[in-house]
Amino acid sequence: MIKIFLAFFLVIVSTSEAKLLVITHAYKRPDFIPLQEKTFRKFLKDDYEFVVFNDAREPKIYSAIDQTCKQLNIRCIPIPQEIHQRPYLPRMPGELYDHPCVTCANVVQYSLDTLGFDHNDLVMIIDSDMFLVGDLNVSEYMKDCEIAGHAQSRSFITYLWNGIVFFNMNTLPAKRELSFNCGDVAGQPCDVGGHTYYYFQKHPQVRKKFVNQIFVQAHVNEDTTKHHPYLRMMIEEGVPNSEFFLDYKLFHYRGGGNWDYQSDAYHRHKTAALHKLIDFAINSATENSNGS
Repeated sequence: MIKIFLAFFLVIVSTSEAKLLVITHAYKRPDFIPLQEKTFRKFLKDDYEFVVFNDAREPKIYSAIDQTCKQLNIRCIPIPQEIHQRPYLPRMPGELYDHPCVTCANVVQYSLDTLGFDHNDLVMIIDSDMFLVGDLNVSEYMKDCEIAGHAQSRSFITYLWNGIVFFNMNTLPAKRELSFNCGDVAGQPCDVGGHTYYYFQKHPQVRKKFVNQIFVQAHVNEDTTKHHPYLRMMIEEGVPNSEFFLDYKLFHYRGGGNWDYQSDAYHRHKTAALHKLIDFAINSATENSNGS
């Protein structure tokens, strides 16, 4: 009887451990968390755990993020704000500790240092304003590489942007040498993730792949019939400052933290378009599933 119980317990433990760890970093928009979870449940084909790192400075927003996660049974990990008051990552003389790029780099690195690097399987880092709108099997996507993400370039420097990155922590060599710091990289000013350049220079054997991007930049009066339905919708909704990744599997709202100081009306319109896109994607997928 004891052996049967132990066997049953081991099965429960093994099946409760998520293979894929999904990490995001929430700073302002708690309303995005349920949308992300909703799209993960619909489109993510891996067994996963979704974890939110709470980096809100304003008490009301911090509390809203925390309460939203509790309601959805999502693990929420607070970011110690003191990491933004000291050089958590190396800083050049004169760099501002509270610059958005610096604080973002701190948070991404902190989430890897304290959780991501210790997860001995697949890890996905995703921006808090990025949403799945198509089926994604991360295990299948990562079967031939150790790391994947969207490539950014500055002169001769190529690095991985922090907005969407996939890691196989089981096979990624010297993973704790990986830094998502921003700033000066071999004399070039780089965004968050710039220092991944040094990692790839030191470990050229790492198998990597780059995530494609489709930027929404067409005009409303353009003939949209030739476009993918998602792109057509965003053009016709008048939401040009956004983008898709991974062949329209991911939609990036862009500017969810309002670093570009857009108006409330701008975000109300853009958020309504986001909801419309997600509803359309889920309904289309459901209809296709029922029809197959």
